[in-house]
Amino acid sequence: MLRDKLNLALIAGIVIAVCGILIYSPAPAVKAAEPSLAINIVDKVGTGAVEDMIITFPEGAPEATVSNPFNNVNGPGDPQVLSIENSEPVVRLHNTSDGALLVTLEITVWTNEVVVAEDYELVVGGTTNVAEITRQLSAGGGAASEPTGESIGPDGIMDLYLEVVLNNLDGKSGESTLSILGEVAP
Repeated sequence: MLRDKLNLALIAGIVIAVCGILIYSPAPAVKAAEPSLAINIVDKVGTGAVEDMIITFPEGAPEATVSNPFNNVNGPGDPQVLSIENSEPVVRLHNTSDGALLVTLEITVWTNEVVVAEDYELVVGGTTNVAEITRQLSAGGGAASEPTGESIGPDGIMDLYLEVVLNNLDGKSGESTLSILGEVAP
């Protein structure tokens, strides 16, 4: 399995880092770790790996669902958008290998219990009708390994949508790591 990590951070909101550690703060952010040789985390329009991708969730009230994160490449003026006609992901995954890869997402336990659930959608690149995020990555802020059942073909792109549900703690921050694994498809 090839692995790429996504760092998630939550700061006065939520911050998610792609490719390494997840960090939560009342305004969350995520940071990208070292890129994989097969699946790269890229911004909303590019195809080149972003080594220090950070995804930030705006501040949310305790127990709120925060679903409009943005990444540090495209900036706060270009957040993830959920819409039946014009959705936009927070980041995209680019398969740079010669074969199809099955995607698994793995997340570690959040420190300080700041997040009670993480959800995701992983769709074919360019899909514009993602109005809600319904696939659960983990519950209770716990560790999880989620085979997505999705395969990215050679040089293919998939759009990744993320949201978190905050705990009832106010003003706390924490960290977790989201890893993106690619396994050769049968």
